[in-house]
Amino acid sequence: MKRYSLIAGVLIVVTSIIAIASAWHDSPIVDEIPHIGAGYSYVSGHTYQFNPEHPPLAKDFAGLALLTLKINPNFLSSYNISHQGIVNDQWNFGRQLIYHSGVDPATIVHTAKLPLILFFILSGWLIYAWGKRTYNHRTALLAVFLFAFSPTIIAHSRFVTTDVPALFGILFATYFFLRYLREHNTLNFWLASVTFGVALLTKFSTFLLIPYFLLLALVWVWIQNNEYIKPTFRLLTRTALVMVVGFVVIVGPIYQLQIFNYPPTQQKNDTEIILRNYPVPTLSKAVIWASDKPVLRSYAQWGLGMAMVFQRAEGGNNTYFLGQFSNKSFKAYFPVVYVLKEPIPFLILLLSAIWLGWRAWRNNREPFKNKLRDRFPVFAMLLWIFIYVATSINANLNIGVRHLIPIYGFIFILTAGAIEKMITDYGLRIKTGSGKFVIRNSQFVIVGLLIWYLVEFISFYPNYLTYFNQFALFRPSWVSEEQKNWPRGGYNYVVDSNLDWGQDLWRLDDFIKQNKIQKIYLDYFGWADPTFYLGDAFVWIVGGKYTSAESFLKDNPAGGWLGVSASFYQESTVNPASPYTWLENIKPTAMVGNSIFVWHITQP
Repeated sequence: MKRYSLIAGVLIVVTSIIAIASAWHDSPIVDEIPHIGAGYSYVSGHTYQFNPEHPPLAKDFAGLALLTLKINPNFLSSYNISHQGIVNDQWNFGRQLIYHSGVDPATIVHTAKLPLILFFILSGWLIYAWGKRTYNHRTALLAVFLFAFSPTIIAHSRFVTTDVPALFGILFATYFFLRYLREHNTLNFWLASVTFGVALLTKFSTFLLIPYFLLLALVWVWIQNNEYIKPTFRLLTRTALVMVVGFVVIVGPIYQLQIFNYPPTQQKNDTEIILRNYPVPTLSKAVIWASDKPVLRSYAQWGLGMAMVFQRAEGGNNTYFLGQFSNKSFKAYFPVVYVLKEPIPFLILLLSAIWLGWRAWRNNREPFKNKLRDRFPVFAMLLWIFIYVATSINANLNIGVRHLIPIYGFIFILTAGAIEKMITDYGLRIKTGSGKFVIRNSQFVIVGLLIWYLVEFISFYPNYLTYFNQFALFRPSWVSEEQKNWPRGGYNYVVDSNLDWGQDLWRLDDFIKQNKIQKIYLDYFGWADPTFYLGDAFVWIVGGKYTSAESFLKDNPAGGWLGVSASFYQESTVNPASPYTWLENIKPTAMVGNSIFVWHITQP
């Protein structure tokens, strides 16, 4: 069986290299600007003023890597934070660090990205471990294959963000919690506690592990015991203790390292400013009260981040979805985006897995409790998927398929298990002169689908963030008649971090040089500094600068070039005061990196 684990390891290493190489020509995405700056401030200055709305682990990895560079040691201390705009200052600081700290900006971004690949590697290893324990080595390898060649996973494994780290945290914590349920001993208790604490440091959505673990404990007692009340109380108490110990022993000390040089009075002042309009006064008052207390203030900083996440989710985010634009969530958002962003061969395998699982469950005549006992790891994975998807659909925040990444690992494992069953159970037996020769019809279909899956991955290099499957090539009904001759693609359905996250400034520079463009007017969705990439070849504009071809040509009588990020353009199409409706009649000359529309506008 070593060959399966060896092949899985090779797949993970190879795709890690592909992930790094594919990001080498990216400008930093929107969220990387504050995350890189915040991470550097945590490890070099031990102050947690920037980006408290995300836990520190991923940012710490980036910050530690930056310590290897010769950044001006006085850079952080010389930066003057505007305490009237603490939350927004993280963007300014990150931009200043990357582009004005005395080190080549590309070197800073590349160095910060590299250690984040570790979360991808560890997630792959955990998926193999899950697959092997739940099914067998071959299934584990199939799960790793699906994981390693997922365009969505590879796209986000390269970023200094929290989505793939959260996937790692979920796989890590749940694996060892199930081990603790199976065998209560001191080692397993501490493994479950530590991994739970680590998971909480990856992304605040991992707080859903709390109800998830409690539900798993309830079901575990039910399937193991006839006496219910006493064992239930005992296991729920132990489960709560696992989580409390993980929070106290891991989260608190790690946060303490981040706030070592953060004056308590300043921490309290910042917390008061951020939470002054918080809709739940009881929670905000508790966090503010604890924010300057010794020992407690590290936990208060975690509580501040959680409060900010709840506030953000409640407030929503401006979202373009299926020709509509709103700051309220769409219930269909995540199901539709998932169907558009995942390769069709995988969707076929996933639907087959769902059908096969339902069929096997229905045909199994054992008592319900026995079925759960026999397949408890499968139940655990399905329960997490249900809890997370239900929460995501009902949250008021629709900004990308990336928010579903914490369920991807279990989906890959369960789908691989179904593939294994299809290969094993379905086939055609043909009699020959020497006996029976078994042809597995399903093998040909599955191999064909896996090859298609691999081809999809290879063909989209290096633009994995912008991947959409062939469903996105259909022209939707909300596209205007004037745009019928425009390029087809996912931008008609969704934008933001599904497609356009500010990653293509370097590719725009390549386009400018290839076409010998002297000047381009640019409305760019992102926080990277266009001057570093484009020099003096651009003029930064905002929507509304030009309202017609005539107004543009008035400033450019000989004709000129205009670039607009897809997010800004699509937002304008459903905005009554749209600044770009006049461009509907002009087919884009190019679409750079699948995220920036470029027009060459000339006299009629």
